[in-house]
Formats: sequence, structure tokens, C-alpha cells
Amino acid sequence: MRNQTTSAYESIPAPDDVREQLTRILSSKDFILPDRGRRFLRFIVTETLEGRGGYLKAFTIAQETFGRDANFDAQNDPCVRIAARQLRSSLERYYLTSGAGDHVLITVPAGGYVPTFVGRGLSDAKSSDREEQAGTADMGAGKQPGPVETQKSEGRVIRWIMIGAVMIVLAAVIVASLAEWGNPALKTEVRNGGKARIVVDPFQSADHNNTSNDISIGVTGEIILSLSKFSDLIVIAKDVAAGTAADPSYILKGNVRLEGDDMRSTARLVRQVDGVVVWSGDYSVDIKGRSMLDVEAGIGRSIASAVAAPFGARATSGSDRPALSSVGK
Repeated sequence: MRNQTTSAYESIPAPDDVREQLTRILSSKDFILPDRGRRFLRFIVTETLEGRGGYLKAFTIAQETFGRDANFDAQNDPCVRIAARQLRSSLERYYLTSGAGDHVLITVPAGGYVPTFVGRGLSDAKSSDREEQAGTADMGAGKQPGPVETQKSEGRVIRWIMIGAVMIVLAAVIVASLAEWGNPALKTEVRNGGKARIVVDPFQSADHNNTSNDISIGVTGEIILSLSKFSDLIVIAKDVAAGTAADPSYILKGNVRLEGDDMRSTARLVRQVDGVVVWSGDYSVDIKGRSMLDVEAGIGRSIASAVAAPFGARATSGSDRPALSSVGK
């Protein structure tokens, strides 16, 4: 009977646990996403918990989350697909940082918009509580727990912790590999020596004040630092004082805007051979009470991960980081 009770909790978290996890994600400083992306996540999670996951199509999401009307055409307006890619990247970042130890995993598999909920270690945690209560009752009756039962309990906890860690890594790899799989513009990228060459243009201040200028410089530096860790990319920092570099495949451009305590950064990756924008993203952060260094690092890493994912680039250790080259105007 005990095994049947335990299996009821395996891999299927309770709705209240999912709602609590949703609140935890949305309040985390490591979950960097525009307001519309946050509304997107809240909507699809709520609808799924209410049993309406089968109705989560691009048309419904566009009307309920993005304010589109009845004339919305998903083929000509990719707002939902773009937001879904950004959401998957942001969830990946969250579960690799502050959410690494969370008991509930929320993912949005590629190819659809219905989220999945997986409990990580919930069954063992609850089983351990029940066994601890049973052990307390036995001790009250003059019995002592045996060493075999203690070893079994510890072994189950360790096993599920290992399974949870493997699930995180697999989810991160799948999301990074498939997030841009269907983008036709990336299937004809220009390569040089088997590696894509990306020029990182200094991000600009959209409102031209000193604070925005400082943040723009910081975000640019974090993007270059993060991209340079991917061995399959050649990162080129644009420097006015340097000479020119030959045949860059892409140029990454962006800007930063401040409005009170809200900061927004937009970025786009442009293919040099034909000027096609193959990727774009926007990130909004409430900076009140937060370290600007942490905000710059978070946005820089998020943009770098999104840019590197479709190339199948692999991150290297700090000692293997490729050297940065410079290109002039």
C-alpha cells in the first residue's frame, strides 16, 4: 500500500504546487521577460490547470494575451511564436540559476503552447515525511527504526535528486536546440572556417542620458563575454580605433531605454549577406532595489544564449575562451 500511495505523487505536482511555483518564477530576478511574456506564461499555466489546455492555440493566446482581434493571422503575425521562444529561453535560464533546486518544473515543449508540470523529488519528500511520522509512532511504542529502512529511505532521496538533475540538463539542451529550429533564415547562415562570425555593435542609449549610456556599455560587455564562451562562434567586438575584420556573418545590434524604475533592452541579429533579421528579442526589468551589475549580467547572458542556440554552439570553460577581435566603422 505504501508504494501505491507514493506513486500517486510521482512526477505529477498538485495544482496548488504549480500555482506556487508560477508565483515563484514570476517574482524571481533571474526570470527576465517582458510583461507580455509574463502574461503569456500565467495564461497558459492557468488555462491548463483549469482543464482548458486543449484550447491553447496561437489564435486564442494572441487575443487573450496580446490584444489581437478576430482578424489575427498566425501565418503573417508571428508574435505568439516569438514570445514562446523567449519564454522557453527565460524558463531555461531560471531553472539553471535560482530555480535549480525547485521541486516543480514548468516547461513549454517546442511545437505547442501547452505547458507541462513535473514534480522533482516531491514523492520522496512526502514519503519521507510519512515514514518519519511512522517512525516517531514506533519509537513511542518502544520500537527503534532499523538501519535497513534508513538506508532505503536515503537511497530513494539520492536517486530522485540525481534524476531531477538529469531532467534539468536534458530540458535545457532540448530547449536550446529546438527554440529556433523552424527559422528558415538560419538555415542558410554564412560561415567562415566552419564558424559563424558575429559582430557585436555597441548597444545604444535610446533616451541619451548618462545612466542609460553606462548600462548600454555594461550590457554590451556582458554579451561579448558570454558569447565568447561558445567555441563554435567567432565574436568580434566593434571598436572604432581598431582595423576592419573580413566577412562577418552577422551583426548584433540593440538599445537600452530607462523609464523610471523600468528598463527595457531590445536586440536583433542581422544577417550580413542579405540584411535579414534572423532573430530579435526584448527584455523588460524592474530595476528598483536591484544591483545594476546583476541586471546587466542577466540581460547579457539571456541575449547571448538566445543568439548562440540556433548555431548549436557549445560553451567552453574560461581557459578555453576564444580571443576577441575588433572591427572598425
